[in-house]
Amino acid sequence: MSKTFLFRFDGAKENDAFLEQARSNGHQVYAGLAMQLDRGWIPDFIEVSLDEASHACRVTIIELESTASVALISARKYLPEPSQEILSTFREYLRRVIQRCRSTADPRINDIQEIKDTLTNHAQITIWTAGALREPPRLVENLPLIDQGHVLHGPAVDTQIDTQTGSLEGQLSLSPRDHKTLSRSVLILDAVVRGWDKSDASLRVWRNLRSQPLRNQLQQRPQDFPTLILLLLGRKEGVRIAINDAARELSAIWNEFQPGRYSEAAVLAAITRFQPIDRTLDLNASVRTAFEKAHLILSTNAV
Repeated sequence: MSKTFLFRFDGAKENDAFLEQARSNGHQVYAGLAMQLDRGWIPDFIEVSLDEASHACRVTIIELESTASVALISARKYLPEPSQEILSTFREYLRRVIQRCRSTADPRINDIQEIKDTLTNHAQITIWTAGALREPPRLVENLPLIDQGHVLHGPAVDTQIDTQTGSLEGQLSLSPRDHKTLSRSVLILDAVVRGWDKSDASLRVWRNLRSQPLRNQLQQRPQDFPTLILLLLGRKEGVRIAINDAARELSAIWNEFQPGRYSEAAVLAAITRFQPIDRTLDLNASVRTAFEKAHLILSTNAV
């Protein structure tokens, strides 16, 4: 006999449909306590499948997104993480859950204690990461962490999903937070393209450097790059821009360094794929981490 539990960490209403579908499929669900992994990442859900006969336990980190392409990126960031560190953090989370269950007389305490005991007693445990769509709620990819060394059974990716959907396009009305993130993403990608990616500073310090070449270039030629100026110069208080115009201007700049390599579509694809990764970056960590991830994106988006 097997049991499946779903633990929710992100209370966003847009994730409700996924939760309700899991409940209708017989999953036991728990929400109400936060959990943060070592890098500061907060998953949307963790699913635990427990096979009572074999004592095997599968723990899956689930990231929900509105498009398949972004879901794949959000989930894959966990692949190189140490599975034992994730397991240790999750066990501590379960300890806190059990403590709360005792104080509130929650009837789920025995089931959750069973999970914790299984994860503590060196059962056959595997750690996976999965990307999923919010609407309609379903998984699009399911992969074991790299240090697990397991072979997938069945297709890893739902081939009916177009992984190129969800690109940024048209007029964007950016909140101050999104304004800051998008501008930082552009600066990181630009630094990699022009080879200005050798800094040892933290990401927080690096993003505020006045010597960044892209900002200097915009100040010298403001008439050529009006959309990028709106995005990158001045205070990040929110802005409305035509993202295609920004991509076209950035394409012109990047092709000065690598002629004909970056089309407007390639620039849009790179920004679309890198932005959700950017949101997960630790501002106090070395900016080299951001550069490494940007290198991977740009190497697959040049057209």
